[in-house]
Amino acid sequence: MDTLERVPIPTPFSVGRVNCYLFTGAGLTVVDPGPATEEASEELRTALARIDSRIADVDRVLITHPHMDHFGLAGRIVEESGAQVFAHEDAATQLSDPIGYFEREQQFFEPFLLSMGMPADTVDTVLELPEPYTNYQDPVAVTDEVAEGDVVDIGVDLECISTPGHAPGSMCYYAAAEDAMLTGDHVLPDITPNPLLTLVPGTDDERTRSLPTYLESLRHVLAMDVSVGYGGHGDPMPDLEAPIRETISHHQDRKERIAGLVADDEPATAYEIMKAMFPDLPATEMFPGMSEVIGHLDLLEDEGRVVIEESDGVKRYELETNDDGSISDG
Repeated sequence: MDTLERVPIPTPFSVGRVNCYLFTGAGLTVVDPGPATEEASEELRTALARIDSRIADVDRVLITHPHMDHFGLAGRIVEESGAQVFAHEDAATQLSDPIGYFEREQQFFEPFLLSMGMPADTVDTVLELPEPYTNYQDPVAVTDEVAEGDVVDIGVDLECISTPGHAPGSMCYYAAAEDAMLTGDHVLPDITPNPLLTLVPGTDDERTRSLPTYLESLRHVLAMDVSVGYGGHGDPMPDLEAPIRETISHHQDRKERIAGLVADDEPATAYEIMKAMFPDLPATEMFPGMSEVIGHLDLLEDEGRVVIEESDGVKRYELETNDDGSISDG
């Protein structure tokens, strides 16, 4: 796209730089400005200076999903520019009160992780670890809530494609005239995105079934037959279909591996399965690890291949069997 410039913005996270995209076709549009750090702010200002612009010139900010490495700096941009902010309606609450949202997640996931077999001291550690990172995001009010099929004119028409899974309110922006899509973290060139467990939008007491939702969203984008993808991290994807198919295949293989782990040690808690699958996982990665395992157990449950039994408040998984004692294949 002639009016697009990709700006890799530094982050304090292990994922490395995040892609911010600048459009200059109809005013100045910033897509995913990066985290709320001085380093990110300076990098963005430098990039804008290269096109003879300033933060104060920004007309609109588009957010692909409510993760702080993508949206954290948006509030500061709005303060300086008065820009409009576009995001999916399911992301609006989290964006406007990220700390409050994080605290509600902590309250919900403490008993939930205990019910998945995680020891209490590990639960406390896992839920407290992200607290220092909450400083890398500022609240931002969404002025324009968008949903599936809406179109945003930024000099090129961007159709809003709802792609929940990696996060509630995940949105891809499709430029049909360019046969290209801004995919956020929904599709990435070198990373398999983790569909993290979180709260169902509008609730404080229900968790997302993130992986089944994510795979459905991947198939939605695959059916659109878009050629080029611009992801939230890494280089552009000249053949967007390839990483989508690779990601779907990865999760199918991972699902079968987890089914095998259940068979080896049934009945087993999700925590026991996670430890068997990722024996050296540090505490900093345990919540993504639990999200990964529980997501695949959700897939197996949806296929009728596992059943859940609960005793003393702890849930355990075992493979469903047929009347003749054989393992059900769904």
